[in-house]
Amino acid sequence: MTQMVEMPHKYVPPPLELVKSRIEEILPPDARAEIDSGDAVLVDVREPDRFERGHLEGAVNVSSGESARDAHDSAYVDAIAKAGGDTGKRLILYCGEGNRSARTADALRNEHGFENVVSIVGGVKLWNDLGYPVEGEIVVGADDAELGEGMEGDTT
Repeated sequence: MTQMVEMPHKYVPPPLELVKSRIEEILPPDARAEIDSGDAVLVDVREPDRFERGHLEGAVNVSSGESARDAHDSAYVDAIAKAGGDTGKRLILYCGEGNRSARTADALRNEHGFENVVSIVGGVKLWNDLGYPVEGEIVVGADDAELGEGMEGDTT
């Protein structure tokens, strides 16, 4: 007699290439022009401790969790709304290098109906490398990069 074994279910995010094909990404110079115009809500999706150490000027922190898992929950939409965003407002998201913000943009757009959400290519690292304004010190560590081929890092 065969015994049935309940296998654990593990959340596996879709490949980053698929995610990025379903969203709009914006280069830092274009993002800066939009931010300077005052017509967008700038959201840092990294963990609060990273945000506190350094972030883009004028950003609000609404962390989307590891690999943007929290962005799939309705509570995340509520947090975005408290930060001033809604489904029709322009949202510009960023993280360490642009991966977590891409995943977050994908969830907001394709699961929660946000029509005007973008992710900054290269995240806060590229922004800082270009000499654009930041508050505090931007630190991007090893956990902000891809871990290796086929494995994705957590862009915190």
